[in-house]
Amino acid sequence: MSAVVIPNIVDLKNDVYKERFELQPHFISVRHLRDLYNIPCILRAFERVQKIIPESTLTVLGEGDKRNELESFVKERNIHNVKFLGQVPNEIIGEYLKKNDIMLSSPLEDNMPVSLLEAFSAGLLVVSSNVGGVPYMVENGKTGLLFESDNDEEMSEKMLWALSHHEECLKMIRNAKKDVKKYSLEVVGKQIKALYE
Repeated sequence: MSAVVIPNIVDLKNDVYKERFELQPHFISVRHLRDLYNIPCILRAFERVQKIIPESTLTVLGEGDKRNELESFVKERNIHNVKFLGQVPNEIIGEYLKKNDIMLSSPLEDNMPVSLLEAFSAGLLVVSSNVGGVPYMVENGKTGLLFESDNDEEMSEKMLWALSHHEECLKMIRNAKKDVKKYSLEVVGKQIKALYE
């Protein structure tokens, strides 16, 4: 019997899509603050970007055993405009996505993170490490930007590139918005049903 991949589901009914006409240097991370999700890579990349674009902001949603360590890192490095907001209820995450333009994700391993699907649905550009199942979700240069795992220098280069190539990035956002429909309950539900018929 051959294996069939059934993707995660994203709720498109609560669509918080925001049309963006020019990307602003407002970044967001929505992951648990644990070693696996490698938030330090995001912080190092953001530090590089902020040296070039001082008005850049980073919102960090999520809780975990590394929070104190991460907040100390930001304080010690004197990185400005970073907000750790802890765990946020799912029903209001969309409000934070609307306030930002670029989703950052740097896991060391991953399968099919729903946070990236939510970013697609909300109209954010995704910049992520190319681990696990992520390259099957994010097509580099077509629906988002990928970088080598734990490479904050390459990550920062992708972030800066995005902020100076608006048309290319807006096209990626539109492509991702179309692509995310295949993760809807309606589409995935049909795939699951077909397995049992």
